[in-house]
Amino acid sequence: MENAVLSESEACLATSSLVLVPRGPRRTDQGRRLAAPLISDEPRQQRLVLQGVHPDLIELEPPAGRETIGIDQVRELIRQGQFTATQGSRKVCVIARAEALTIEASNALLKILEEPPRNLAFLLLAATSGDILPTILSRSRVVRMALPLRKDRLARLATVGYPEAEAEHLLSVARREEELEPFLRTQVDLAAVRSQARAKALDATPESLAAMLTADDPILRYEGALVFLGRLIDGEAELAVAGTRKLAQAGKEKVSALLEDLRTVAIDGIRAGLSLPIGSQHAAPSTWVERANPDRILEFCTSIERAQRAVEGYVPLEPTLFSLFLGVRRLADDRG
Repeated sequence: MENAVLSESEACLATSSLVLVPRGPRRTDQGRRLAAPLISDEPRQQRLVLQGVHPDLIELEPPAGRETIGIDQVRELIRQGQFTATQGSRKVCVIARAEALTIEASNALLKILEEPPRNLAFLLLAATSGDILPTILSRSRVVRMALPLRKDRLARLATVGYPEAEAEHLLSVARREEELEPFLRTQVDLAAVRSQARAKALDATPESLAAMLTADDPILRYEGALVFLGRLIDGEAELAVAGTRKLAQAGKEKVSALLEDLRTVAIDGIRAGLSLPIGSQHAAPSTWVERANPDRILEFCTSIERAQRAVEGYVPLEPTLFSLFLGVRRLADDRG
């Protein structure tokens, strides 16, 4: 069907829509955001959809510990799809990683797309139309999402009162529009919020610090990542082991998001261009760059990109993360 560039309010009105979104994290959140107005126009109902707990929202994802969506899951979807919506105007099935469908699952899905139950809509999210079987593609409306322009988002933050540097930082750490909303409603003391997050990360156990790296709070994630790198550079072996285990349990989507965050932190370190004495073990977390060899930071960025490709290629998460975290200690090599 047609290939369009639409806003979210105009998108996904067909029985089946393939939504093309950039590769990266938080696809589940994107799918829920698109599904919410299709299920109901009532704010309370939409909040339930965004939380993933609305009875008329069906989400099809790879089971825990697996990277593909199998035919049995699609058969269960077909069974659920026979029932009418209980609270909303229709049921919506969100397949946030449509490229994870096996051939058998795709063929089973094709049957229900050919004869869809009344008041059941499908949202398939993928990076490119090439990730989807042509037969499914031919029965779907292809929607290319129009992303907010960076300059518009900066202008909104400036209107609230944020200086340019703080607005740029918020855009760099927020993964999606919802994470910016608290900062757009009213201006916060960003320095104080960052300081509080930093203190929490410094006092955190290895497991708690790892959990911070997948939090919904963008400031907590960023400051947590700074502390995480600093503690790994200082040789905290328990953090590498416990962090790997905790983060691998979080799943592929959150690990992908974490890697993007670590890449942002590393690039910020390169931009800082600091050439200062090595800090002590109890130095402020932002001084992880002071303890790192600039050339090693570049190598670390390359390692992160390698890990991102491994995760996208369905390499097991735990060894991928453990290898990356062990390499952080080398950031301080040849410094001084």
